[in-house]
Formats: sequence, structure tokens, C-alpha cells
Amino acid sequence: MSGIPAGQYTLRAAEVSGEHLYDAAFWDGTASTSQYVGFTVADGAALTGVDLVLADATGVRVLVTDEAGNPLPSIQYGMQVYRPEEDDWYGLQRGPNLTDETGHLWENTVVGSTYKLCVSDDYYQDDWYQPGVRHGDACVGGGTTYDDAATFTVTEQTRRQEVVVTLPVVGQSLRPVEPFVTGSTAVGGTLTAETGTWKPAGVALSYQWVTWVDNERVLLPAGTGATFTPTADLVGKSLNVEVTGTLAGYRTATMQAWAGEVGTTAPTISQPLTLAGTAAVGQTLTATYGTITPPDDYPMFQWLVDGFPVGWTTSEKTFTLTAEHIGTRITARMTSYGDGGGVLHTSATSAVVQSGVPLTAPTPTISGKATVGQVLTAVPGSWAPAPVTLKYQWYRSGTKITGATTGTYTLTTADQGKTLTVHVIGSKPGYATVDKASAKTAVVGGLLTAPTPTISGTVRVGQKLTATPGTWGPAPVTLAYQWYRAGTRITGATASTYTLTTADLGKTLTVHVIGSKTGYTTVDKASAKTAAVAGLLTTATPTVSGTLKVGSTLTAKPGTWGPAPVTLAYQWYRAGVAISGATSPTYKLVAADKGTGIKVKVTGTKTGYTTVARTSAQTATIG
Repeated sequence: MSGIPAGQYTLRAAEVSGEHLYDAAFWDGTASTSQYVGFTVADGAALTGVDLVLADATGVRVLVTDEAGNPLPSIQYGMQVYRPEEDDWYGLQRGPNLTDETGHLWENTVVGSTYKLCVSDDYYQDDWYQPGVRHGDACVGGGTTYDDAATFTVTEQTRRQEVVVTLPVVGQSLRPVEPFVTGSTAVGGTLTAETGTWKPAGVALSYQWVTWVDNERVLLPAGTGATFTPTADLVGKSLNVEVTGTLAGYRTATMQAWAGEVGTTAPTISQPLTLAGTAAVGQTLTATYGTITPPDDYPMFQWLVDGFPVGWTTSEKTFTLTAEHIGTRITARMTSYGDGGGVLHTSATSAVVQSGVPLTAPTPTISGKATVGQVLTAVPGSWAPAPVTLKYQWYRSGTKITGATTGTYTLTTADQGKTLTVHVIGSKPGYATVDKASAKTAVVGGLLTAPTPTISGTVRVGQKLTATPGTWGPAPVTLAYQWYRAGTRITGATASTYTLTTADLGKTLTVHVIGSKTGYTTVDKASAKTAAVAGLLTTATPTVSGTLKVGSTLTAKPGTWGPAPVTLAYQWYRAGVAISGATSPTYKLVAADKGTGIKVKVTGTKTGYTTVARTSAQTATIG
């Protein structure tokens, strides 16, 4: 590399696979090193001879799975290292520490050091992460807590370890709420743990107030209720409250909050915290508290809806109400830090949120045929003011159909004999959600097995056509018939057979078979078209006139054919065999005819009529 502007630079090489096979390497200007360093480049200098060497990684890579071997993401973990000088175990000073989306975690280790590493499915801080079930705790090598965890010492041979930890399912997941402590940390003051609303309903909560002595957690015997009074022996110590929720079938969860340091002076506000504004959809609530002493331009707020947190702690003092907040109460938890470690915790709750201006919501309708297998479509109408977000829910005879939440619904056998309705739910920020229901459909009919009918018979005036309906089911099915001439219904033609008339001449015929059965939707199936109906020529039997002697000429007399004009063609026969080239109305007898009989065939053709052939009687023997 050349032409590099003068300055201080960092050059780093590291793997990107995420498998932690190698440690990162840095260039110190002359050589590769594992330490984070920079190097100086003179103006215009070239950077050459860079050779970064990545050393084998030293650490532990853990895959956390369930008992079926599926990787578990967002599992919380901690690692402690033994410190011989202090004769204690020292944990990670960061967090939360979680497995990645593949269920893996990685922590660097040092050869010669001894560690404990434990995992626990107790991460509840993100609203988006809501697993259906929770798992138990486990430690690498055995045990479930730091107290009984197995230890592992890193050697040159085990400097990079890969371990699988399997967690059993212990129950469903609670939705806990981090507690919030209000009140005074002064000696003799009263601290109160506000717990919010844990979900689902019925969670039993217990409390434990704790402090810390020489980095050791100490339970306070008098601190097992929602309130706690600091005593003189706690001055200078930090207080935490731990709230534990239990419910049968669910993993027990513990959430904690810092109450402050006993004996410190908390900031004060010139007026109690209140939520100004109207508690109605479309309105905004504002946290109002006067002034803070000492001044704090950015106090922090946690907003809750019916006791459950919404988003993260923020400096935002306002909260906009939408339709989803109707019937709830909004709470603001305010925190302000002062000089000397003092902290102010206070909260305020709104009145019940009322609905705002209603949406214009028409009654929806349903289009489509109420037959098993057919698709019904919800027609929502025009909602206002636009845009309005619409959702759908279909009902079968008044009962919600699970999963039927789109604008269309395909009828199944479960719907047969029932009626269907659809609810259209309109929502829009600042407006109350509206649920409008359609009228009922007709009773849903079953689906008949209905083959396509066929037509047999000669397609000629005077001939009889027969409809073959095929096998309909489930039997018995009542069948009706209707014949059509060139697409037009033929009055009275309602039997399974039909005799062609002159009115059909030149037209095509179809038949519709209509199947009906109680509890099923009537089905009308149409056949394919016939060929165009041919007419019936009137004919005569031809005769032969002339002298029956070699050299004489015979004449074919066709008789009268109709309706005129009819095109006639001739073919003469000798002893029953066609005479080549003898295709005119006359025929001159030749020597080959002597001793035989002669006859003639007349063929009549006419557009729109069936071709007909008639043959004369054979003559006497030719002399």
C-alpha cells in the first residue's frame, strides 16, 4: 500500500466465521501482535511487508440446546474465574450475556486459570423475545448454580474447548415486570416496590430486600414484603429488591431493581409527578413535575400500560394514546439521579383511557357461493377517514374459526349445514377500533360429485339423442335435464332423451344435467356441444333403362330427391363390382359386361344434410 496520508492507524485481522478458531492480530508497525495497538505512517510512506499472524484462540465455546438437540438463543450465562490472591471467584463485569441465534456463546480464557460457567433461561428484558417455554439451569461439567458448579482448568492441551450444555424444559414462560422502588432511602423512611402487572394472571409474588457486603449478597431478614424501612446499620449500603413470581406450570422468574444507597439525599421535585392531558384515544399524556433540585435536564421515564412496560427506559416525557389503550391505565415511572449517589424514584398513573372519535364503518358483505370447496370473499366497504387498517375474522354459526383471518375463506366440510359471517375490524392511530359483522350467508351446502355429461346418438333430424349423466354422489342424487339448441333453452326438452327436429337443422345441441340433494348445493353440469345437426334428404330408388346388349347405352334414372337442389353422384357396378371410371348418369355396355348384371348407385349430397346413397336393382343378363 502506498500514498497513505500521514497519521495514526490500526490494522487488524480476524476471522469472520464466528467459530473462534483464532485470536485477532494487530500490526504494530513492524510486527504482528495480539495486543490492540496502532502505528504511525509518515506522509507518502508505503506500507509493505505486513504479515499478520493469527494465534490459536484460547477460550470456551458452548452450544446450548434443548433435550431434542435444538439450539437455544438468548440464554443468559455467566462465567467466574478463581483469583488465588483474593481467594475468591470473580464474575464477568458486563451483561446481559446471551447465546447467539445459533445457541452458541464464546468466552476467552487464560491457560492456567480455573473457571465456572453456568447458563440460565432467565432473560426477560426484551419485549420481542417471548419464548413459549422456559428451560432449566445448568453449568459446564455439571451443577446448576455457581454454588455446586463443576470447575474446569485451562491447560495448553485444552486451551480451546467446545462444550454442549443441554437444558430441560421446566415450564411455560412468565412475562414478568421489572420492579420499581419509590420512596425514601433515609433511615426510617419507607421504600415501596411497585411490581407492575405480571402475566398471565394469577402469578404469586414474593419479595426479598438485599444489600451487599464485600461483594457478597446479603439477605435482609426484615425485607420480605413489598415495603422496607432502612435502618441505621445500612447507611452507605446499596439496597435492591428482588421480586419472584411463581405460577404452576411456569418457570419461576425473579426480577430486581435498585432502590438506592441508604442515607443519601435524593433529588426533589417542586410538585408531585402527574400525567397532564386527557386520557382518550388520539390525545397525548405529558409527565409534569415542576422543577428538579439539583437540576436534571434529562430525567428518565419508563412507560407502562396497565402495569406492563412499553419499550425501553427513555427521556421522552410524552405518551400518545391509541385505540389499543382503550380501557387501560398509563403509568410513568420517573428516575432522576442527584449528587452524592442520591436517586429519585417516583411514579404517576392516568385515569382509564377512553375511546376517541369513532371510525366511519360500513357493514361488510360476503360474496361467493355458499358451497363446500367454494371461496367466500369479504367486501368491507369504504372505511374513513382513510387509511384504515382492516383485519378479518370469519365465524361459523357464531363461533370463531381459528386461523380464518384473511379477506377470503374457502368453505370446508366442517361448514356444511352452517351459516358463515365475517367480522371486519378497523383500526387507525387516534381512533377507537371498530368491529363490524356481516349478515349470515345461506346455509352452506355440501359438494356433490358431478361428472360432465355426454351425448350419444346420431346427430341428424329425426334421430334420438341420449344424455349420459355419469355417476353422481353421494347417492342418491336427483337428476333433472334441460336440452339447449345453440345455447338457447329448448322449451319442454327436459327428459334424458331428445328427438331432433327440423328446427335443430344446422345447430349444435347441449344438455345440462342438474343434480340436487338435501343438504347439498345444486349443481348444473353441461355437456360438450354436438356436431351441427344434419338434415334428412328425401330419396328415391334409382332405376336403369336401355337395351341390355353390348354396345347399347344404359341410363340411370335417380328419381326425385329433396329438398332441391341435391347434388347427385353415380357409380355403375358389374356383377356387384364397381366399374372404374363409370361415374356418369349413362353407361355404354362393353364386351366385359356380356353375361353379367349391371346396377347403379346414386349418392345425394347437400350442405347441412346427411349424405345418402341409393342403389338400383341389378339388370337381367347382358347379351
